Amino acid sequence: MSAVLLERDDDGIVWFTINRQEKRNAINYEVMDALQETIRLVEENDKVKVLVLTGAGQQAFCSGGDLSEFHRLHTKEEAYQMLSKMGAILYSLLTISKPTVALLNGSAVGGGCELATACDFRYAKTGIKAGFIQGTLGITTGWGGATMLFEKLPYTHALDLLLKARRMPSEQLHEYGWIHSLISENKEIKEECRKLLEPYLAQSAPVLRAYKQAAVQKWKTEEFRGRFFAEIEQCAVLWESDEHEEAVRTFLNRS
Repeated sequence: MSAVLLERDDDGIVWFTINRQEKRNAINYEVMDALQETIRLVEENDKVKVLVLTGAGQQAFCSGGDLSEFHRLHTKEEAYQMLSKMGAILYSLLTISKPTVALLNGSAVGGGCELATACDFRYAKTGIKAGFIQGTLGITTGWGGATMLFEKLPYTHALDLLLKARRMPSEQLHEYGWIHSLISENKEIKEECRKLLEPYLAQSAPVLRAYKQAAVQKWKTEEFRGRFFAEIEQCAVLWESDEHEEAVRTFLNRS
C-alpha cells in the first residue's frame, strides 16, 4: 500500500494525503520523497491553484517522524542528515508560490505540527488536539518548526506552545491563531475545506502565484535560512543526548 495518496481536482486543488494509519500517519523517508516531488510538481504546474495536506482516516493528521524508523539514528551527524532533509522539504513548502493548507483531520504532534506550520493556512476538526511535544522527547523542533512559528504567531503565543510541549484542543489553538478555521466534526472535512477555499479558487492561478511570491520573499533570505537550519542543527545535537535516547526507548516500548 502506498504511503501517500495524491489527487488533483478539476478546480485546481492537489490533495496530498499521508496514508499510514497504522503509524498514525507518521513521516518516513517514503513520505518525505513523495512530498518533495509533489511540491516540485505543484510549483511547475500552472493549472494547480492550491495544495492541501491531510492524513488518512479520522484519528491522526500526522504524528511527526516515524521513531520506529528513525531510532536507528544515534549520532548528531546521523540525525542531521535526516532532519536537514525534511527541513529542506518544509522550507520548500513554506516558500512555494501557491497557497497551501494543512487540513487537520485528526491529531497532530511533534513534526506533524511543524509540517502544518509550514503551510499558509491550518483548518482543523473540532475536538482534536495538536501540540509541539518535542520537549517531552528531550529534543527541540528539528524541521524548522520553531523558526516558522515565531514568524507566523505572536511571540508569546509561539513561545508558550513550544515551552509547554503538550497537546492542546483545536479550539484553544484557534484562539492562539495557529488554527485559522474550525470544521465541525459532524461535517465532511474535505467538502468543508473546499468551501473555505472557494474564494481563492475563483482567482486565476497567476494572481494566486503573484501574491504568494510577494508574501514569501521575506523568507528567501540568507538570514532566515541561517536561523532555520541553525535550529535543525541544535536539534541534531540534542538527538544524541542520553535524555532523548531514553525517551525514544520508553516511547517504543510503550508502543
